[in-house]
Amino acid sequence: MPIVLMCGIAVAIGLNGRPIERAAVERMAKSLLHRGPDDGGVYLDGSVGLGFRRLSILDLSDAGHQPMVSEDGQYVLVFNGEIFNYIELRTELRQLGYQFRSSGDSEVLLAAYRQWGADCLPKLNGMWAFVIYDRRHRRLFGSRDRFGVKPLYYSRNDDIVQFASEIKALRASGYRQNDINWRTAARFLLEGRLDGQVETFYEGIRQIPPGSGFEVELDGTWRLWSFWSLETLPPTVSDNPAAAFADLFEDSVRIRMRSDVPVGVCLSGGLDSTAIICAAARHRSDYADGGSEFIQAFCYMDKQFDESKYIADTLAQTGAQLRQLETSPSELWSDLRKVLWFQDEPVHTMTAVVGYQLMRLAASQGIRVVLNGQGADETIGGYSSYFQDYWVARDVLHDGSWRKLARALYRGGESLSFMGNV
Repeated sequence: MPIVLMCGIAVAIGLNGRPIERAAVERMAKSLLHRGPDDGGVYLDGSVGLGFRRLSILDLSDAGHQPMVSEDGQYVLVFNGEIFNYIELRTELRQLGYQFRSSGDSEVLLAAYRQWGADCLPKLNGMWAFVIYDRRHRRLFGSRDRFGVKPLYYSRNDDIVQFASEIKALRASGYRQNDINWRTAARFLLEGRLDGQVETFYEGIRQIPPGSGFEVELDGTWRLWSFWSLETLPPTVSDNPAAAFADLFEDSVRIRMRSDVPVGVCLSGGLDSTAIICAAARHRSDYADGGSEFIQAFCYMDKQFDESKYIADTLAQTGAQLRQLETSPSELWSDLRKVLWFQDEPVHTMTAVVGYQLMRLAASQGIRVVLNGQGADETIGGYSSYFQDYWVARDVLHDGSWRKLARALYRGGESLSFMGNV
């Protein structure tokens, strides 16, 4: 269940004593202004520069300002995302002697790293991309969340390493050329494939893999590791898997309702978004802003698939207020250029443009946090094609028919398909 909110981080590191220009970090941060219009800052320490743009969600005061410096002055943090279990972690850290000046999650993340180092990562429940600069040891530590919800791009050459929330920030610094990655472009043009994990459309610009941590020394030493992956999860056994799933789902919505600003929901007539908004309505009192606001729902009506009856039933059940997106082909084409600028790379379909228009509608109503049901169909077999893929793959792998799997893949996915590509 994605939750839509944004800040922007920008980091530049000069290796082997090369100084970083403040103007370069300022250009990087300025290119991310659309991600964080509320606040921003730059921290410079010789060979290390950290920039930030803030969209205020938790602790709207100046206490949430970034780059954030730890109480002892040793660590400096830039962080995009949200740690959903920050309240529980803060309680644990207080018992260990930590004190907090703010009520948000950024300071909790900084204290968690001070206490546990890289071992803090498995403790985090959330979505994040962050970099922490250790002034004493002249080292940077960072991470990207388990599923890569939050983006974190990087580039490396002989004397500069950069990290940023968007590709355009890496290019804005002046340290990075704009060479096209023709291998990625060819895969997209010939096969319709977007890697979405590591490779980008720009030579020398990559993504930190989901579920990863990394360390960079100022002499150029680099260490990247995986702290979590689906492949290494132990199997779980439950006497009542449906009830276990329902409990986990309910809690996942509840914990995402923690916010100092109102939370909205993208709504269709489908099961996924309907379940989310119903759970959100049950946990409305968990809003950090007091829970007095009704839930605002945002939808796009497709005349070919009229789901208005189901949406009306959901609104009656939850008391949510509906804001409906109205658009046209000409508006979609007009906004496509804007979407491509934000994305820095191609998109598969015009659905991305509709999503952009929905988020713009939500923002116009003062909504900064939006829950939606994207990804549920792929995860739990919402369409027959996904469900069929699961059963075929399960049967093939369970009985050890590796040759059968290889033949299926070689045929281009006649038996196994994922979004039309294998």
